[in-house]
Amino acid sequence: MPTWTQAIAVGHPLIDQQHKELFARADDLLEAMAAGRAGDELEELLAFLRDYVRVHFATEEKLMAEKKYAGLFAHKGQHEEFERRFREDEEGFKRRGSTSMIVLDLRDLIRGWLVDHVCSVDRALARFLEQQAVSSTDGGSRTRPAP
Repeated sequence: MPTWTQAIAVGHPLIDQQHKELFARADDLLEAMAAGRAGDELEELLAFLRDYVRVHFATEEKLMAEKKYAGLFAHKGQHEEFERRFREDEEGFKRRGSTSMIVLDLRDLIRGWLVDHVCSVDRALARFLEQQAVSSTDGGSRTRPAP
């Protein structure tokens, strides 16, 4: 069952597109680990996912900085926490291989932490970006809805 569904869409086209790709790749990794596939394939999937996460987080952080999003530093801190945990799992995989503990931790990180992050923090960011877009297209004359 895929992790990303329309139910966790945030409503921002670029962010949703990147989330779809991020979760598709994460699902590929989890499936490969659960199936006990070869180490080289898993290393490639881990490396791709690590790099894609960095690109995605940088995209969100750039949008937040450009629009002067008040939650930038807290949001960025959450990104850093994800990257730290992912790095620990990646290093554990390199040392011990695809152990059940690493598979479970990655699954929890992706299907737990990341989904929660998308559904709460990223959704708040998307609402803010939408409000900024509405405000800029109407010259700021409309009252902004509460977040």
